Amino acid sequence: MAKTLELHFINSVGKTAKLTVDYPKEPVDKVAVKQVMDLIIAANIFGGENQSFVSVKEARIVEHNVTDYEIV
Repeated sequence: MAKTLELHFINSVGKTAKLTVDYPKEPVDKVAVKQVMDLIIAANIFGGENQSFVSVKEARIVEHNVTDYEIV
């Protein structure tokens, strides 16, 4: 079962933006995640013109379960 860490931010136009990290180290260190999200905001490297990240909304782990079926 693959897991993804989703980092959700609020951008300068009030919409939610999401960054994803595949196969995050577990257990997730909540303090470290918050610090990294704050660094991403401070670096102002995502969001494009007039849509920079301005605040942290949430972070969460998402599990993906895929079942393949043989089609005959």
